[in-house]
Amino acid sequence: MENKYVEVKAYPTIGIILLGGVSDNKNRLPLHTTAGIAYTGINDDIYVKTDLYVSDQEEGFINGEKVNVNSERSPFRVIDKYKNDILLRVGYSDKNLSFKSENVNVLSGSSDAGAAALGECIQSIFEYNINIFTFENDLQKISESAGRSLYGGLTINHANGKESLTDEILGEKYFKDYVIVGCHFSEKRKPSDEIHKNIINHPDYSERVKNSEIKSKELEKLADAHDVKKIFELGERDSEEYHKMLVEVGVHIILPEMQAFINRIKDMKNDFWNSYIVTGGTNVFVAVDKENKEKVGDEAKKFNAEPVYLKVAGKPEVVSKNF
Repeated sequence: MENKYVEVKAYPTIGIILLGGVSDNKNRLPLHTTAGIAYTGINDDIYVKTDLYVSDQEEGFINGEKVNVNSERSPFRVIDKYKNDILLRVGYSDKNLSFKSENVNVLSGSSDAGAAALGECIQSIFEYNINIFTFENDLQKISESAGRSLYGGLTINHANGKESLTDEILGEKYFKDYVIVGCHFSEKRKPSDEIHKNIINHPDYSERVKNSEIKSKELEKLADAHDVKKIFELGERDSEEYHKMLVEVGVHIILPEMQAFINRIKDMKNDFWNSYIVTGGTNVFVAVDKENKEKVGDEAKKFNAEPVYLKVAGKPEVVSKNF
């Protein structure tokens, strides 16, 4: 049997309008509009690489660990939907499809990149002759924010728990004068499901849903004006609102040492422009003009955080293919 495969790189993501609340554990459609960016290292050395290939046995591996084919967020929920058509195209209808996925230096947002990489593997076989609306919803069963990585740059996901569709609103080239300093504090993080199931119980959750839509309109105007600084500042405002609500429903993401660093970053605004975001993990992402990245990185080290210099990334890329 000739080796049939496709290998794709996709990039992890950071929220700008942060997501809290999904429709259910199966479809995972966001309950409100959100926004985010894809990112990589300044040397393009942060990504998720996924191989989809024809095989005798159906099996999947993430970072070398075998995946339970029948688990709730198993990639096979997407692969199996398209398997028969793919195998018929290559004349191996009696075979299976398998995958291997590897996270390379990812700080957070790896599940978005993994879902998008798998999606690009499938799309490249179909040569984009696929319904992107339903396809994105398929990928959200693996990761609810997959569209951020699927499109790259700055994206908005328009959603209401029943429908969901992502639009790219500003390409990665418009962010070239800025660096995001990813400051990593700990391996401990809350599962996203804990965030989703608790934040919806906040008494002001309905207001957050409304405000997310208002913020998305503001973000679209900022993108039209290519106002990158204001885009990140909107992200900081949203991050503060989001984490305040999480604390009030008993979910604590920001560790004490992270908060101390955030306070210092706010003090440093007197010296140079910066804007921070904390998503669902133990990283503080600080956007700055390129020339100021070392100032933030040096300060992070004082708080025992490991700084990594990031840039906004584009869409997934096919690395190699034999289909």
